[in-house]
Amino acid sequence: MAKARILCVDDDRPTVTIIAAVLKKEGYEVEVAYDGQDGLKRAAEMRPDLIILDIMMPDIDGYEVCRHLKANPATENIGVLMLTAKGDVNKQTDEAWKFAGRVKDRLRGFDSGALEFLTKPVKARDLVQRVKAVLWASGIG
Repeated sequence: MAKARILCVDDDRPTVTIIAAVLKKEGYEVEVAYDGQDGLKRAAEMRPDLIILDIMMPDIDGYEVCRHLKANPATENIGVLMLTAKGDVNKQTDEAWKFAGRVKDRLRGFDSGALEFLTKPVKARDLVQRVKAVLWASGIG
């Protein structure tokens, strides 16, 4: 059985390189886009099983990209895992993120259609587990 097709949308090229390498090692097919507009275009063209989507991008942010994806019948059922660098400045901030500090950001992401979140820097094991969870929730895994 073929592994899922994943689109990674992030303007941070080193992060994209790491994510793609980790997921390819797990057998996933990975395509990339480096901004929100290109991400929307690639999603409509390739119809991935999952989109890994950064929140903070220069053209349109991840929340807006996610809303566009969910409003388009061709992409509305694609599972979205959002990435954020917000809240990872130090351990104290990271703890605040986990328990209370950035609840509104997560809620905004869920409201826009995301199924899951990861905080940068991404740990390989966490990434693979979250990808599997989103694929399963989307009826693919």
